[in-house]
Amino acid sequence: MNMTLEQWREERRRSVAKPQGDLALTGLHLIMAKGAVPGIPGVWEPLAQGQPGLLLTAEAADGLTWDATGQPVEGTVKLEAEREIVRVSDSVTVMATEQPGSDHLLAVYDANAEAVQKYAGISFYPNNPDWIIGGEFAEADKQTAAFAHVGDAEGKVRHHRSPGVIRFEYGGEFYALTPFASGEALIVVFGDRTNGEETYGLGRMLLIEPDAEGNVQLDFNRAFLPSCAFSHHFNCPLPPAGNRLPFRVEAGEQQVIFGS
Repeated sequence: MNMTLEQWREERRRSVAKPQGDLALTGLHLIMAKGAVPGIPGVWEPLAQGQPGLLLTAEAADGLTWDATGQPVEGTVKLEAEREIVRVSDSVTVMATEQPGSDHLLAVYDANAEAVQKYAGISFYPNNPDWIIGGEFAEADKQTAAFAHVGDAEGKVRHHRSPGVIRFEYGGEFYALTPFASGEALIVVFGDRTNGEETYGLGRMLLIEPDAEGNVQLDFNRAFLPSCAFSHHFNCPLPPAGNRLPFRVEAGEQQVIFGS
């Protein structure tokens, strides 16, 4: 994390409103077999199991172009997750993406979406160094954790692999958090007693980078809103029971601000 807190906050405010930012997401389609996607030209199919991404078969007449070059998309092409962007119209783009437990998703973005037009920023708590808390990360092989997701049926959980446990002390008590892996970093989905009052009701997230000895810093000043706070099309994981902290974390992002 090379950015200062203010730089990080400004980048957060700006990034969610990009043409492929969270606010612009207007559809998220799970591609389970070869076929059409409503409203989107071409034929779509998943890559092999465990390989995030999609195959797209298109003709020049479909009007799809590569966003990077403006050239037509023709034939059968491979779209790796979070890589290539395909333009459908002046404002609409699509991209292969993934979420824990779902490798083959097609994200549809509209740069002119209503949420983008009404977006007025993100509210934050004031910076407070007391909310930078040291801890330790302990690796665990073949550990899984049960996560419910916003868009899934009530009572359904998905078992996702977790690389270990993050332990820290606060107020004389010890707590253990279950993270996801995100490249070389870890992401924790957590809840606390501010949720539904001062902060987003379904919880927040925190990016953590262990050092070589497993030491971590939990900088709650950089706690951020999950993607589903910006668009209901995201199917975000909810904090598991062990990640629901029994105290108020008055740090980090609070709410998305929308104007009229």
